[in-house]
This record gives sequence, C-alpha cells and structure tokens, in this order.
Amino acid sequence: MDDDQIPVLTGQPAPDTVLATLARHGAALLRDGGWRRETFVRLGDALMTPLPYDGAFHDERDVVGDDPTTTTVTRGTRGMPLHREASYAPGSPDLLTFLCERPAADGGGTTLCDGVALLAALPEPVRERFEQMEITWESRMSTAAWQQMFGTTDRATAQGLLRLWEPHLRSWESIHVDFTDEAMTVGFGTCCTPPTLFGAVPAFCNSLFISRPRDDEYRDQRLRVRTPAGTPVDDDLVATAAAAAADLTVTVPWQAGDVLLVDNSRYLHGRQVFQDTGRAVLVRMGMLDRAAVAG
Repeated sequence: MDDDQIPVLTGQPAPDTVLATLARHGAALLRDGGWRRETFVRLGDALMTPLPYDGAFHDERDVVGDDPTTTTVTRGTRGMPLHREASYAPGSPDLLTFLCERPAADGGGTTLCDGVALLAALPEPVRERFEQMEITWESRMSTAAWQQMFGTTDRATAQGLLRLWEPHLRSWESIHVDFTDEAMTVGFGTCCTPPTLFGAVPAFCNSLFISRPRDDEYRDQRLRVRTPAGTPVDDDLVATAAAAAADLTVTVPWQAGDVLLVDNSRYLHGRQVFQDTGRAVLVRMGMLDRAAVAG
C-alpha cells in the first residue's frame, strides 16, 4: 500500500491545519514543503510541548546537536514491528513527528496502522477480549543499573522516585516496583484498547506486536508483557490481531524533506528493514495541549 492512503499536505501548512488533519485522520504526511531541521523543530514546538530524550534505560537513539528533544530514530537497520511509542512506560507521548533528511536506498519505509480501524476489523470475540484485557509491561534492571540510573543504593529512595509518576498516570494505568538482591523490576499496567486523544474512541493501540517480532525485526530483551495474573498474553490472540493489522498497514516510502506526524494514541507505527546505513530520519515527541484538544 502507498502513502496516498493517509492525508498528504503540500507546502508548509499552518499548525492549526496540521492539528485539524491529525484530529480527523490520526496521521499526516507533509510533502514538497522544503522542510529542514529548523522548520521541522518550529512546527513541532507550535503543536506540542516536546519531551527531552532520556536514554538512561533505553539508550537506543542519538541526540541531534545540543537539542535533547530532537533525536535520530532507533539505531540499526532492522525492521520494527508496529507499536505505540513508549506504551510500556508512564508518559507515553501524544504526538510523534518525523523528518526525513535522507531516505534509504532500499526499503526503510515507515509503516502505519490505524488502531481504531484495526479494532473494528477484528472478529467480535477477539475484539471483546482485547477490549477487556489489561496488560503489564515489566522492565528489569540489574542492581548496578538501577543504582546508577537513580543515583542511590537505597531501594526506598529509588521506589519513591518512580512513584512520582503516579499523579500523572491516566485512569487505566498503574505502576509497581519489586526488588530482589539481583534486580529491580518495574511493572507498568495499562489496557490494550485505550481511548484516543481526539474523540476518546477505543483503539488497538499498544506494543503487543513487539513481543513476537520476526527474525529481521527489533526486539527489546529487557521488556516482557504479562496479564495482571502474571501469565503470558495469549499468542494466538496476538497473532490474529497481527494478521488483521497486516491488511490495514500502509507504508510511507520516504522522500528527502518529508515530515510525518502521528497521533500516538491512535496509530501504530513501525519500519521496514533496510541496508543503507546512510538513512537519516529524525524524531521529536511531545504532549498536546489538552485544553486545545478539548476545544
């Protein structure tokens, strides 16, 4: 499938136009606008409060210049399964913005799947199970790693720092911390079909597909997903959703100067495998003004 299945805006449209397109469609490709890093940053700043990159736990990107809110995408040339950005941790961003400075000569397209359409496409019994399902993402850090990350050897202090997230959790999210002598495990609870930012419509918007990647795809070995009872998520159920997602996935074959914007509460995104190490795609993430969204 081609990029013409998501809205394509030409030139450099006003931020209000871009936001209205995102509210209606969930994604937008800006093409033939002569976008450069400076104008890309200005557009993002007009749409969101950008989040600085913190590689303390997932050190997988490179900060660009001295701006901690602008980074490369995940390093490497492997494919990336469809996922919701940072859905396995508190503070998942509302908006993702990408700038292609140089496309890969082979593959490397960004893949997109509308989580609202995906949920609707599932067989009713499968859809109902996902709508009722809660999942817990577990991140395990060795004792040396968490002590370095939090700058303390005291478990209570480290746990208290993580608890600072609690007032910011959404109503369907939770967090817990367990310690052993060897490691700290942080459990982040969430639902499989959270409401979208615009319209509060349930969407299959999570990172379950990362738990079952193909051989040529990225996988973070530090993460595992479980039900609240501690059992694995039904792999056949996830496979059914993955098959439905494959039929709905569209690909953006990058051109230099393209900007792609994604509503992270609605759209799953990923990337195709490629070999050209000169591919250069930047990303910024941020939170939208809730008052502006409600209005």
